[in-house]
Amino acid sequence: MKVLIAVNEFKGSLSSIEIGEVISSKINYKYNNVTSHVQPIADGGDGFLALFKGFDKMKFKTINAARQECEVNYLLDTKRKEAVIEIAEVIGLKHLNDTQKDPFITSTVGLGKLISFLIEIGIEHIIIGLGGSATNDCGIGMLSELGVKFTDRSGKPCKHGINELKNIYNIDHRFMNGRLKDIRFSIISDVSNPLIGKNGSTYIFAKQKGLDENKFAEVDKYIEKFSDKVQLVTGKNNVFSEGSGAAGGLGFAFMSFFNATIYPGSKFMIDYLNLESKIQEADIIITGEGKLDVQSYMGKAPIEVAKLAKKFNKKVIFLAGNILDEELSELNEDDKKLIDASFSIQRRFMSLNTAMDKKVSKQNLENTIVQIFNILEFNNG
Repeated sequence: MKVLIAVNEFKGSLSSIEIGEVISSKINYKYNNVTSHVQPIADGGDGFLALFKGFDKMKFKTINAARQECEVNYLLDTKRKEAVIEIAEVIGLKHLNDTQKDPFITSTVGLGKLISFLIEIGIEHIIIGLGGSATNDCGIGMLSELGVKFTDRSGKPCKHGINELKNIYNIDHRFMNGRLKDIRFSIISDVSNPLIGKNGSTYIFAKQKGLDENKFAEVDKYIEKFSDKVQLVTGKNNVFSEGSGAAGGLGFAFMSFFNATIYPGSKFMIDYLNLESKIQEADIIITGEGKLDVQSYMGKAPIEVAKLAKKFNKKVIFLAGNILDEELSELNEDDKKLIDASFSIQRRFMSLNTAMDKKVSKQNLENTIVQIFNILEFNNG
């Protein structure tokens, strides 16, 4: 039996590579008739850097979404003048504690600092994985670092979070970094959501970033007014473009101000990793992510892996820390058939902090995999 292990990162706990290694080690140790292959996956969110080979792993000192000094990883190829940035690594939720999660304050300035540095050292192509951000500022912090001036009625600069985005009266992009016109951005989005509306960045993603639901309509209106001003300045209307709502509106910022092309994250991943051929060679596909819910079906990597597996009539096992059956019951029948069996790795009642502890997660994964393959061996016996 050949098993392909392609599980997305469990945010705040185990990386895609760590999950694959835990599962593969347990399978190889316990079952002689099973061979496993580990393939890290990411669709633009957490773990995006792990997809790439042939780059040098670099570090850069900047500030995180809470505007605290930090050191972040990125990838660099000076010969090809190419770099890879993972938004979750620079301004991601995973670096903030609960008290720091507040989109009225969190900022994309740290991302702008890194991009500015890459431009200065002569990089011409920047691949950016959108996903896992802690911000909802439509990129005003990033854009400010690159020369766009946002000011309120009194001329005071606006660059941090919704608190300042809502006060923007004037946008002046005449002083943008002149080298930006020669930079090509490939934006890899893990979602296809528009910027505003009930399916937009605020209503769908802002709650996990710390925004109260009773503020959704108010914030969405701020963003709509901001987008109107952007359209007047740039002549571009990307409000309802697919992916414009990714990473708290960063997708919108890249589309509106830069030479950027946005690609669906899962399609990029599948093509880049040649996943189709790897799935064809396997009998069973193990995929998953931290939470299995309706959002998983909005273009996220594990479900796209499942779709590809079903194209070749492969069995799909889904692992998650949390499974929201009530939400999943509302899916259409075709979507329900994408997963043959889903398992929460939680083996007992425990706090979220305990469940996300690496040691606990590894043990839970091992125990769950043993139970799954015991059943598979029994059925094959």
